[in-house]
Amino acid sequence: MDIMEKIDVTKYDYKKLMLVPLIVLIVSLVVLGTNYLRTGEPIKYGMELEGGTAAYIQNVTIDIETFNSDLQNHFDETEIVVRETGDQYRVEAPASIDTLTLASYINEVYPDAEVSTQFMGPTLGKNLRTQAVRALIYAFIGMAIVVFIVFRIPYPTIAVIFSASSDIAITAFLMSLLGIKLTLGTIAALLILIGYSVDSNILLTMKCLKRRGETNERIRNAMKTGLTMTLTTVSAMIVLFAISNNPILRDIAAVIVLGLCADLMNTWMFNAGILRWYMLRKDAQKKVRRR
Repeated sequence: MDIMEKIDVTKYDYKKLMLVPLIVLIVSLVVLGTNYLRTGEPIKYGMELEGGTAAYIQNVTIDIETFNSDLQNHFDETEIVVRETGDQYRVEAPASIDTLTLASYINEVYPDAEVSTQFMGPTLGKNLRTQAVRALIYAFIGMAIVVFIVFRIPYPTIAVIFSASSDIAITAFLMSLLGIKLTLGTIAALLILIGYSVDSNILLTMKCLKRRGETNERIRNAMKTGLTMTLTTVSAMIVLFAISNNPILRDIAAVIVLGLCADLMNTWMFNAGILRWYMLRKDAQKKVRRR
């Protein structure tokens, strides 16, 4: 049996399929809301958005897990993270830890190390956070305007916007679940996801509304193209995650993979269901007019 026949969404009740992404979205929003009420952050922020100190260590070999544990115990702070970035190590510490004290401790443990530090205040981090949120909002507004101009039909337009919004919410939930922090890099990945989501959903909507033929056949044709596009990107990001030792690139790759998996569900289960319902309703109205 052809793989497309196994995953053909048109063989199933579209109403039941639409429930799956809706349930996942509700769970995601509940978890993110709970996180926000408990900690003030739906997702943990990275140092760029929270503020703190980055210490760069060179010319030594470090056991990352051991040193990370030593730092957390010494400063009594669990948010300290040690990462390997190329030919150096990066220590990320919250703003509550003094920069000079952190550098001094590193030099005590590794006397031969070259240590440089960079401090970012909480105010600057908050400003970056505000700008990042604005970027996401403006991206959604721009996307919604373009989609409405292209289709000028309420239901398909709302479905495309909903799918993009749901992609971001579900990805944020998975980031929170897996401990991936919100940084400038992962925000860029979320912006990329908006583009991918709109791309796949517009492909589906255009083929359903503008092409001739039976609705299910149009969805299947769109699905072949859409899945090929998405799975190609997912494969590339998995390879990037596997071979890269740069934590920023790994986080970006992970977020894009998570987001595209969410997009597969939202596009081919929810949006395809909305379009099947819309086309069936439209066909029924045509039959009534003919009578």
